[in-house]
Amino acid sequence: MSTLVAAPGADARTSEAGRPWSPAAETTTVRVLGIGEFSGALSRPVGFQGELRDGSGNVRPAGGGPHLAATIGKLRTQAENTLLLATGDSIGGTAPEAALLGDRPTVEFFNRLGVDGAGIGRRELEKSADHIRTLVKPGCLTEEDCRVDPPLPPFRGAAFPFLASNVIPSHDAAPTFPFAIHRVGDVRVGVVAVTAPSESVPETTTRLTDPLRAIDDTVESLQFLGVETIVALVQSDTAHGNLAPGSCPEALTDLELVEDLNPAVDALIVGASGGPATCRVFDSENDERIVVAPASHGRSVTVVDLAVDTATGDVVRPQTSAFNQTVNLDIEPDTGTEELVRQAQAAAAPKAREVVGTADETIDRAMNADGESPLADLIADAQLAATRGRGAQLAVSNPDSLRTDLPAGPLDYATLHTVQPYGDRLYLVTVTGEELRAAFNHFADDIGRNGPAVSSNVRYTVDAGRPAGDRVTEIEVDDEPIDPRREYTVVVNEFLSSPEWNGSVLAERGDRREVGLTDLDALIRYATDAGPLRAPEPGRVRVID
Repeated sequence: MSTLVAAPGADARTSEAGRPWSPAAETTTVRVLGIGEFSGALSRPVGFQGELRDGSGNVRPAGGGPHLAATIGKLRTQAENTLLLATGDSIGGTAPEAALLGDRPTVEFFNRLGVDGAGIGRRELEKSADHIRTLVKPGCLTEEDCRVDPPLPPFRGAAFPFLASNVIPSHDAAPTFPFAIHRVGDVRVGVVAVTAPSESVPETTTRLTDPLRAIDDTVESLQFLGVETIVALVQSDTAHGNLAPGSCPEALTDLELVEDLNPAVDALIVGASGGPATCRVFDSENDERIVVAPASHGRSVTVVDLAVDTATGDVVRPQTSAFNQTVNLDIEPDTGTEELVRQAQAAAAPKAREVVGTADETIDRAMNADGESPLADLIADAQLAATRGRGAQLAVSNPDSLRTDLPAGPLDYATLHTVQPYGDRLYLVTVTGEELRAAFNHFADDIGRNGPAVSSNVRYTVDAGRPAGDRVTEIEVDDEPIDPRREYTVVVNEFLSSPEWNGSVLAERGDRREVGLTDLDALIRYATDAGPLRAPEPGRVRVID
């Protein structure tokens, strides 16, 4: 089991059980930079996915491809030998320039960044092995054939390998490598990568084995080849709070993949749903190990400076340092990336204007006196409709995820993206009736401003005169009062099921299951299948003064 340790001082030593080292050993530094869960965020996302909240509660804008590229460039200039890795969930997202161009602009961005290797995550698995093949080797031979997205330059595929140590090789699996060996200066660095299996990911042709066992087998292969400096990438669905870059949340260190990781792995970079994290833990042999997590959507870059014994190739872990660099907007953006984003947006524009549905009337996002928004109600209905077949019984949505009214007339991707631009993933969370009431009470304190919207099969009453945390007096699902002991499966977006929502009850349960859709995906499906859209009748929320 791993345990936390304090950052070492100048005279730090490993214990007798740890790996011996000499303070007189000559070392060289290898800087490993990490990106996590980029999600195609070439442009800085709006809302919480485009900002960081530090431990003091201060919020600052962060991220965006041009500023990420500039930050990585600056971090590279500070070290002689660097390696740039991405944990997984790099593709996907809802930004038109990424979503509508088959993730090609994201891969081209990674090529220009000089990414040395990228793990695969749930988004890569969901998009299928065939999709990853088109990103690795697009199959074009001539300049004209490769020019699929004018005015973007010809797309020739990823210049970096996709890594997945726990993928079962087969003819229909995603094209991945079980490990990579990089020569960084005079040091050979082995990279292993796994993605944690998830029951909620739709079945794909890419099958996964146990990640810990896969790492054990891969580490054995690397050591057989004489590689002693080893870095691991893990893509997990663990949610943790958006903490200060130097904080170390227990939700991260308590992961089985962290606690039981092979002791030969010198540093671990975790892609997870949440903010940055920087940890030191003891491995099973009582050696210190760096565990870091970069913030999602390119909001931070993890920096691990490995001190490598030049004689043995072993990492001197007490001399290894790590930190998270926030991608601040006060750095001059990279002009080449700005031009890439501009070209990608222009290339995506025609597809963004293809009509997917219609609305008979303008549907307002504004709330009435009971804190009920017609558009937010419609969004909840769309999310329940998209997930009924996967077990959802009700939907809860947050009106402040909406940026504009839904206009009357033809609806295209660009219009719907303007209405709901966050690209939050949808999750199923199973709770008891008692826990569901606690969640409603938590959200109800914002009634009249940003209170929760619910699907059409839900009714609830709020007594504004009661104490905070105990204002919801009645909840009905499918015309029946909720049973405190019965379990209910609610579909919510990433924000409402995240610790970033002020300690949401739905986040605290820690058993959320990913649906494989975003909020925008659900809205597009609803506009296509249930249209023409009209404003739902009010009456789902009743407030007693």
